[in-house]
Amino acid sequence: MEDIHDAVRRMEEGAALCYDQLAIAVDLITAPDAAVTLRNLAAAARRRAKTFSGTASAPTDTARMEPPFPADGLELDNWQVLELALDMEYAMLTHLEILEALAETDTGRAEATKMAERKRLHLAELDVRQSKYPAPADFPE
Repeated sequence: MEDIHDAVRRMEEGAALCYDQLAIAVDLITAPDAAVTLRNLAAAARRRAKTFSGTASAPTDTARMEPPFPADGLELDNWQVLELALDMEYAMLTHLEILEALAETDTGRAEATKMAERKRLHLAELDVRQSKYPAPADFPE
């Protein structure tokens, strides 16, 4: 179970860093609502990561204070920000499902199953939040 907690903590720390980097880039294109959403997602990922701070490996979370890409010409609104978040969260769910399938003990499998279910609930919440914003005109239905 220790390995599962380590993997989940590292995954959430990585998500928090990605959200922080995107928030910096979004700030550069003056989209304050989207930046707030990203910072809230980063804070939530950090809270989830801290749940597992007592595990075997040390936390790896170190903030990078530069944007991950140039913001020139970039346009992101809340719908697109939440689409990025959903993509990242679905990738983490896939990782949890793999951990569940590879778990060597019933206890480990049960823990991975519990984590995956929490991730599904989080995805459902993000999906509802995204549905409150209009999709871009060029988004394929």
